[in-house]
Amino acid sequence: MSTLDDTDEAHDDDSDPGTDGETPASCSVTLNSYNYSRFSYCYNLTVTTTFTDAKDGVFVSHSLINGRGTLHRDSGFWQEEDLIMLVDGEGPLATSNVLFNAGCSGGSCVALSNWPTTGAPMVPGESLTADITFSAAPAAGESNNLSPSYTYSARPATKPATGTPATWSATRPVRCDKTMVKNTSIGCVIASHVPVLSISAMDNRYGAAAVTYLYGEIYLAGKFGTPESKLTRIDDAAKKKKNRRQTCEDLASVKFEPRDDIVPTDSCDEYPFAGTTQGGTDGALCAEIVPLWHTDDKSWHIHTFANHPNTGKEPCVRSHVPLLQNTTAGSKYAGFINSWHVIGGEDFVVHPTLT
Repeated sequence: MSTLDDTDEAHDDDSDPGTDGETPASCSVTLNSYNYSRFSYCYNLTVTTTFTDAKDGVFVSHSLINGRGTLHRDSGFWQEEDLIMLVDGEGPLATSNVLFNAGCSGGSCVALSNWPTTGAPMVPGESLTADITFSAAPAAGESNNLSPSYTYSARPATKPATGTPATWSATRPVRCDKTMVKNTSIGCVIASHVPVLSISAMDNRYGAAAVTYLYGEIYLAGKFGTPESKLTRIDDAAKKKKNRRQTCEDLASVKFEPRDDIVPTDSCDEYPFAGTTQGGTDGALCAEIVPLWHTDDKSWHIHTFANHPNTGKEPCVRSHVPLLQNTTAGSKYAGFINSWHVIGGEDFVVHPTLT
């Protein structure tokens, strides 16, 4: 990838919002499970609480708890909204005092709930809502894995009884870090939800650049960018620039030769990206292609050079791409890095399409 002025060839500076950044989808809820997206988690649990009265024996109640947390790429605070329904209760639990508390472990995580500390009276069929605010304050350059946890009980409201509260924790950690924008910006994500950069060759803003990435995933030996062979972001400007120079510019042992006679405003687009640990291979070792749109059959064709045949064993590809498409694809990548909060050392997938 390159920019118009070539001042930031890898074009994934995390202080650059880029263009065409996507908003990852939120999670959906199914009964008795946790679900996750990049910036949200949802759970819908059936909770059973049991209490024993010395005179009347054991009493059981069932509750449904539906929770949804929404994370933010540029904040260490996130909100969880919970809907609590007391489904049933035996004997003295037919009128219950419901206690619901949240905690958080790992790093500097804190949980604050608006649920009454003394409990809330409820009867079967009744629902109440709770709001929990979680906060994290990692140090500059630090990344923490945090685990929200919960304690719940529906105690008899009218008589003393003994019992053990129900407890549970999130099944995946929330990662909060202060590593973006030169270690000044805090953001939180579900890191196990792998970021995906989607880009279409049929969008004329990207065109040949998207075809290049698709070629790389299909024909390069490493299948880089696929779910089986993810790319890993570099957050080191000097390393990204060196990678770019080694593949497309002066540090390549065989220089990239623009062919403006074939591709007007020709520029070198590299894959894997210079801003990844998989990038930076000597350009002489790369496959070299010219993606061209054919108007006769309305499809993309890959052209190669007779003096540089491709073998399918190459570790990288250098592609002849119109400068504006190259630049715009780079800006989309920057938007992706920011909108998905992809930090240095984090894996991601590239999903180029012909649709």
